[in-house]
Amino acid sequence: MRKIGKMVSGAAVLLMLAAACGGKEGRGADFSEGKNRDIEVIDIDKAKREKALLYSSILEEPDVIVLETNPECIIQDVSAIDIYEGNIYILDDEVPALYVFRRDGSFLRRIGHQGRGHGEYREPSDFSIDRENGILYLWDGALCMAHKYSLRTYEYLSSVRTKQSGYQSFCMQLVGGKLYVNRTSLDADAGNYLLMEIDEKTGVQTDSCLKADDYNRGWNFALRLPFSFFYSKNTDAPKYVEMFSDTIMAVIKEGIKPYCVVKSEDFVSKKRMKKLIRDCGPGEEFNYNVSDLHEEDCIFCISRFVELDGMLSFQYMKGGDRRYLLHDLNTKETWVAPSFADDYLFENNNIPLDMCYSDEEGVLSVLCVDVIPYFIENVIDKGRLNPKIDEYEKLMEIKEDSNPVLFFHKYKSRSK
Repeated sequence: MRKIGKMVSGAAVLLMLAAACGGKEGRGADFSEGKNRDIEVIDIDKAKREKALLYSSILEEPDVIVLETNPECIIQDVSAIDIYEGNIYILDDEVPALYVFRRDGSFLRRIGHQGRGHGEYREPSDFSIDRENGILYLWDGALCMAHKYSLRTYEYLSSVRTKQSGYQSFCMQLVGGKLYVNRTSLDADAGNYLLMEIDEKTGVQTDSCLKADDYNRGWNFALRLPFSFFYSKNTDAPKYVEMFSDTIMAVIKEGIKPYCVVKSEDFVSKKRMKKLIRDCGPGEEFNYNVSDLHEEDCIFCISRFVELDGMLSFQYMKGGDRRYLLHDLNTKETWVAPSFADDYLFENNNIPLDMCYSDEEGVLSVLCVDVIPYFIENVIDKGRLNPKIDEYEKLMEIKEDSNPVLFFHKYKSRSK
């Protein structure tokens, strides 16, 4: 096994992870808050508590994108989404299929097909776009390879074949000619790591990153979210965070480095996670049930990270309840609430909309298919939808089996 670099966890106010990937020399060093001003620190315990966070506080009214629904593009789940050169790319890993929609919501085409033939995928779970060359990399966990498709012609180009390491891999990100692919296992070995660094041209693993024992409180099992652990996938510095880590990492051309640490006295401890792992029993019969954490009021599962024009936001679990956090990178103010509501849709909006993409212009949120029936019953049928909202008539006509609805909000002007 390749040498895994040392990952040093905290013991004082803030001690950081340093050399996330081992490399030949196994570099490692401690980072503290005082010495590393470029590492953002968010203290949940000092955050301002709100009844709800509101889109209108930082975002303009949305452009509504009602995705076309027809037999060629029935979406069951949005497991990955990106916008490139005016088109919206959506991966549904349940169908499975990779769809392309125009910015107005009209369906354009599929990319690739499921099958066992040349250029066909088996179990796609994530994708990453080479924005400079117009190539989409589609990760296929069943085949341990990334299929490459041209976004100029939509034709299959080739596949990057990799050697399976560990148990399952379902998240992937392309950065600087390297593929970063998550790694899980069926054991509790102290040497387990969470990310593989793979040469994009050869498919050869060149490094092992993020030791599970230090970065994710020992957890390295195949429990996944319905979306990727990679965020800000359309930027030069995508972010990565695992379910039981308090550190959001940045993936850059030079490798992986800490970007943000989330502090709280309530964050789930390494000791508690070790007990959970023992109780679940590693191996083929491993039970991934973490429901006990819902009864303990601890913090875990940072997810849905998104960057917002001088701010950042993410969700996390506090026991069995979801919390939404908004942090100002300039003033260092932090707000926490049980909801982040798109109050442009209707007053006192309680419909969950997940922010799933952002760029220099704004942020995209999604009304998922499993929420649409509730939206129809409690908003449309009761006449609560804001009649001034963009595409009001189209929204009023959505059905229970309609595709997801997207909302793109531009940022409000803010004093820097």
